[in-house]
Amino acid sequence: MKIRNLRLETGYLVEPVSLQGKLAIHQIQITTIDEGGSSRVRISLDPNRCILDSFGEPKKASTRMAPLHLEADVELLEECDEKQLLAIKFLGGQGPAIRLALLPLCATSKEAIVARLLVFGETGEVQAILPMQGASAGCVVA
Repeated sequence: MKIRNLRLETGYLVEPVSLQGKLAIHQIQITTIDEGGSSRVRISLDPNRCILDSFGEPKKASTRMAPLHLEADVELLEECDEKQLLAIKFLGGQGPAIRLALLPLCATSKEAIVARLLVFGETGEVQAILPMQGASAGCVVA
């Protein structure tokens, strides 16, 4: 499976999601890495708390921590009714326990319309389901 032009983000999370133990994250971005048609993604985890404007948009960060950037391989776990469930596999098994659900997929162009990031806790239970929006349309080719 090859992934191209995938650019997803959660938007600002007022209630942070806990990843890898104590790391509280306020925004997550997932983008493909262009390495000759490979199935690799870069995941950016932003721990900064932000001040919001009256529309709920982040105005500025009230903390100044560098985002954490991780790279991972992507593997198709399940495909059903034009939905795809992707495993995010970090090198050496390091990284948060997450999966990405792309749904539905347009039949002709395979363009992701909606995505959900599933975050798992230490004992394997779903800890959070985060809606993701496309920074630009994603394209998954099986």
